[in-house]
Amino acid sequence: MPTILYRNDQDISPQDVMKIAVYAEHVGRQCYDVFVTDGSRSRSESLSRRAQDVSDSLDFGDNPYFSPETTKKVLDLRNRVWGMCFDYFGERGHLGKSMDLLRMAQDVEDVLDKLVIRYLSPEEPEEADWAHESQFYPKIEGDNPNIIPRDDKGFGASA
Repeated sequence: MPTILYRNDQDISPQDVMKIAVYAEHVGRQCYDVFVTDGSRSRSESLSRRAQDVSDSLDFGDNPYFSPETTKKVLDLRNRVWGMCFDYFGERGHLGKSMDLLRMAQDVEDVLDKLVIRYLSPEEPEEADWAHESQFYPKIEGDNPNIIPRDDKGFGASA
């Protein structure tokens, strides 16, 4: 787990605060994190509370400041949304994140870069943040006809 240090010398603008506010509003109204086998979905109390806590703690002044407590709330909401929260629902039960949510998430990351410094411990490999992505790439084992072979650059092998 990375160590997070909160910056005292923040360079936060009112526009940065609005980015966080819009994100929290979208999550609180459009994202769902509870799914039932019958296809229904709902928003957990925990997700709703996190989004509301972020909204309530924002400083909309001319020279805004994020306290460590507010920053932690933003981090908690961001982490929750990147888990099993979705705002796009397609055919046959497809769950996804809309481009709007992805853009807002990038805005939140940009603001968080102004608020925190993340350090990896010496025991953590630098690739720790990306380790979870390996689950999205097919593993080539044996002669499985359902797996597309990849060349050394990660592209599908040409026939």
